[in-house]
Amino acid sequence: MIPVACKQIEVYLFRRRGRRVEFLLLRRSAERTLALVWQPVTGGIEKGEPAYVAAAREVREETSLTPIRWWALQRLTAFYQPSSDAIHVVPVFVAEVAWTDPVHLSHEHDRYAFVSAATAAKRVLWETQREALKAVQSEILRGGASGAGAAARDVTARIAAAAKPAKPAQVSKRARTAATTGAERRRRAHPPKPLNGRRA
Repeated sequence: MIPVACKQIEVYLFRRRGRRVEFLLLRRSAERTLALVWQPVTGGIEKGEPAYVAAAREVREETSLTPIRWWALQRLTAFYQPSSDAIHVVPVFVAEVAWTDPVHLSHEHDRYAFVSAATAAKRVLWETQREALKAVQSEILRGGASGAGAAARDVTARIAAAAKPAKPAQVSKRARTAATTGAERRRRAHPPKPLNGRRA
């Protein structure tokens, strides 16, 4: 039986000004496989990492952008990889970035471009990526990103919650007092040793 694996994510970033919408494409560096190929943000899912967390991490690592809104597409990308004799299923995410936010590339890419959906479809290599661009338009952008379908796919709050650092444990007043009292007793019982004839 051919195994099915889910180890990667794909993210389509877009920005808009009025009715104008542009998609971000990245060009792979010359020393990488598929050199100079244009693509959306792609990357691997780390062990134990939710796919939406991997998506946010890869966007941050590859572009330094912090999107203002996120969606998970209903449509998944699937392809067969002969080298591993496996079928790979890829969750596809969409994120909106501010029009003026600067892009800072990692070593993985050497150029970037914001282009129309039509131009993006011509530049990407894979048919699955062209289909994903169509899905972004039909599931998220058509009828406005605040439509019912887009709202149902919104994962902005989930990603924001995952990005927040854990709150420090709350310590009761009694516990703080006990800890302070104990530390004071230890300090008195073991005063610091003199340094050069003086106390530290």
